[in-house]
Amino acid sequence: MKSFKLSLLAFLMTITFGAFSQTNSGKVYLIRFTGSTGSMVNYSIFVDGKLICKLKNKSFSIHNLSVGEHNVSVVGGGLSNGKKSPPLTFTVAENKTNYITVASTQNGYANKITCQEITENSATPILAKAKENTNCLSKE
Repeated sequence: MKSFKLSLLAFLMTITFGAFSQTNSGKVYLIRFTGSTGSMVNYSIFVDGKLICKLKNKSFSIHNLSVGEHNVSVVGGGLSNGKKSPPLTFTVAENKTNYITVASTQNGYANKITCQEITENSATPILAKAKENTNCLSKE
């Protein structure tokens, strides 16, 4: 009977620690590699309406987000009109990685900024040329 109680206790502890060790989050790479258009200003990146990062050109940041659907949008720095780009909706899955790139295109006299989700195969060569920003909200 004593060994049964010890086995039961060990089993319950395993389940409890397993429940606490679940992350319920996934990684999201935010990548800015926009070429020369707007390259001198930071872009402010918002996830679910909250400022999460300011990125220079040729840089990226990594964030852990909760599992579920999220929206990302961008505002260009400098002489921007302050309007956010149309939001991109993406889904974070547990222990999976999403790659989101910020693109800037010339639209007449104005720059148009958009977000786009890309695959790991597309992200890998871009990340190799970019620098990780580990202090996203600094004025650096």
